[in-house]
Amino acid sequence: MKHNAAISICFLVILMMAANPAGAVVFIPNQAGFSGFVRPGVGVMDIETNMVAEFAGFKLSSDPISSLTESNDSETTGIFLIPFNVAYTFNNLKTQVFLGTLLSDLARFDLVQQLGVKQKIGGLGLLQVGLQRSGIVTEVWEDPYVVNTERTATDRDITGARLVWDKILGSDLELTLTARSIEIDDEKSGESVGGLTAAQRSLLERDSDQKSIGALYLFKLGGGHALVPSVKFVADDRDGDARANDAYSFKLTYSYLGDPLAVFVNGMIGKAEYDEVNPIPAFSMTQEQEDDIYGAGLTILYTNPWGWSLWGSKPMRFYVEGGFLERDANIDFYDEKVVSTTAGVFFRW
Repeated sequence: MKHNAAISICFLVILMMAANPAGAVVFIPNQAGFSGFVRPGVGVMDIETNMVAEFAGFKLSSDPISSLTESNDSETTGIFLIPFNVAYTFNNLKTQVFLGTLLSDLARFDLVQQLGVKQKIGGLGLLQVGLQRSGIVTEVWEDPYVVNTERTATDRDITGARLVWDKILGSDLELTLTARSIEIDDEKSGESVGGLTAAQRSLLERDSDQKSIGALYLFKLGGGHALVPSVKFVADDRDGDARANDAYSFKLTYSYLGDPLAVFVNGMIGKAEYDEVNPIPAFSMTQEQEDDIYGAGLTILYTNPWGWSLWGSKPMRFYVEGGFLERDANIDFYDEKVVSTTAGVFFRW
């Protein structure tokens, strides 16, 4: 997961929080040729945030706001997404190239598009290398701190790369390294706040070079049951030190893979610690910002009993999911919360 307000679209993670069994990030099929999936779905979200304006054209926060000392009013919105992936496995069954969103990323609601390659390397395991770019338009506020006047939205762009080493030395251990550049097109944080110097406004800048490392282990319990504990550390080096932070999280996933029923349950806790005291006078801070993060999610998939498929796909599966994620900051303005339910169909080739 991502763990800070300026890229706080992360709190939508619960929409896809349990979309697939963790631990199968670099899976390569045992048949050459094309493969992939498409996963259309609709949902309803009740969202509270001060930082993100829109995601995929859906409004996420109310505007204007009347105070800097309170969290935002919640907004209820619908959402419709069609994540996809297309891949080609070569005849040696050791190499695959792919384009799109990976199933493992859907589990984290990480909808960046990747162009990459997966490679089996004997007893060492499986490697995946991919270049990333924002897959869906996300807009944040140019200056989130404007009060009693409508705020102006601007695009947030992500580019980066990811390296995954799975099935390490034949085990079920997986390590992930990610490096990303996050850019706000028109960064004007704090320009509306009276009494701030130029140096203080610079503490609020959100452009970032972000690096993360994660690890998980798949414990197979037999009978289709599994537990996957995972940990992640994110070093978010913002241009503004009051927004720069280090974040830690722990997530535990339970999965049951049966036929026709599959169930995934996730629970997570996390914490983010920021580098400098926030300079906005209304916050009256004497210490750096800290966030406590909590979340849980449930996904149920059911294979349709009629054998329905799409253009030669495997029998499609219906899915329904829901959950919540909450960021409790010691500055109320940065509090975030989302409660969500979604449903759709899942086609896989």
